[in-house]
Amino acid sequence: MAPTAYMVQNSEYGEEPISRTYQYRKVMKPMLERKRRARINRCLDELKELMVTALQSEGENVSKLEKADILELTVRHLHNLKRQHQLILPSEQSYADRFRAGFTHCAQEVSQFLSSPKDCVDPAAGRKLLQHLGSCMRQLDCVSQMHYAHHVQGYTPPLSPSSTEVANQNQKMWRPW
Repeated sequence: MAPTAYMVQNSEYGEEPISRTYQYRKVMKPMLERKRRARINRCLDELKELMVTALQSEGENVSKLEKADILELTVRHLHNLKRQHQLILPSEQSYADRFRAGFTHCAQEVSQFLSSPKDCVDPAAGRKLLQHLGSCMRQLDCVSQMHYAHHVQGYTPPLSPSSTEVANQNQKMWRPW
C-alpha cells in the first residue's frame, strides 16, 4: 500500500501534498515536548518537597518557591552539606574494599568446604583451587596497596585548559579536512 499524502489548501498554488515526516513532527513534537516539561515539573515538585522539609528542619520558613528558587536552594543546601562533610559519596576505594571483603569471605567458605571430612573433592584439585585463591588474594592486596599509595601521595587531577589554550591547540592540530 502506497503512503498517502494529505493535501493542504494553499491559496496561491492550489492544493499541496504534506509529507508524513511533516505530519509526524506536527503531531509528535508538541506531545513529546509536553511530556518532557511534565517530567521536569514532576521532578521539581519532588525536589521542592524535599527542600521544604530540609529547610524547615534547619529553621527556615519557605512558603512559595518558583522553579529557579527551588534549584538555587537545592544547590545552596548541597554546598552546605558538602562543606559540613555530610555529603559523602562512596569512593572507588570503598567499592574495592567491599569487593575484597566479599572475595575473602568466599575464599574462606571454599577453604572450610574443602577441609571438611567429606570425600567430595579430589585432594589435588582442592590444593590447586586453594593455591589459585591465595594468588588471587595476593593480587588483590597488591592492587589495594598501590591504590592506597596513589591516594596518599595527594594526587590531584590536572586543571582543565582555559579557552585560549584550547584555541591555540586547535590551531596547531593537523586535521585531514
